[in-house]
Amino acid sequence: MNMLGPLLSADPATPRFTIYDDARGIRMDFSAQTLDNWASKVANMLDEEFDLSPEASIVIDLPVSWQAAVIAVGTFNSSRAPLIDAPVTAPDIVFTTPEHADNWTSAAECVLVSDDPFGRGIVEAGGTLPPGTVDFGPTVRFYGDAYFGISPELSTFAEDGIDAERYLVQGWHGTDGFRTAVLAPLAAGGSVVAVTGLASADRLQEITDAEKVTRVIEQ
Repeated sequence: MNMLGPLLSADPATPRFTIYDDARGIRMDFSAQTLDNWASKVANMLDEEFDLSPEASIVIDLPVSWQAAVIAVGTFNSSRAPLIDAPVTAPDIVFTTPEHADNWTSAAECVLVSDDPFGRGIVEAGGTLPPGTVDFGPTVRFYGDAYFGISPELSTFAEDGIDAERYLVQGWHGTDGFRTAVLAPLAAGGSVVAVTGLASADRLQEITDAEKVTRVIEQ
């Protein structure tokens, strides 16, 4: 069963991950089904496109975004733990932005992720793909939205004090921070509202009220 199987069985349609990029006026919802589809595509890409070993070092060097979230969930779904914002010298694969690509010339594989809100690739969004890099958007779409590899149980990400509530988080820091901010609420049967690019505390309160947030996770 995929890692998110319990959420699919309980309620596949209710939003489980909502993200606001207030600097760009973007709000996106991901149900358990949609999140699982993306997580499966990413896991399949890691297995089939890159033929990574279970012990491969996978770095995610991306700002808080829905793409960063689904890449992280997909990596965990494939039974690998991503290194989020980690100073790794020569990872097997890095997911990063075009602006940071030059920082990762030592990576065996460099996958570039655009900031397009609809997930278009670098080239599709009008950019240029540097030689030796992979365009995340069109590549990941090629892969199936069901994963048949070995996935961890969602319950392994549960944390004490995090229950089945609707949580607000202002991003995450590192791998452990992502586990607490996103995976732990999902493991408890809850949901997450992630916010980035906020202009004011009043706007944060407005989002909290509109999304019916019941608790906040501080990082």
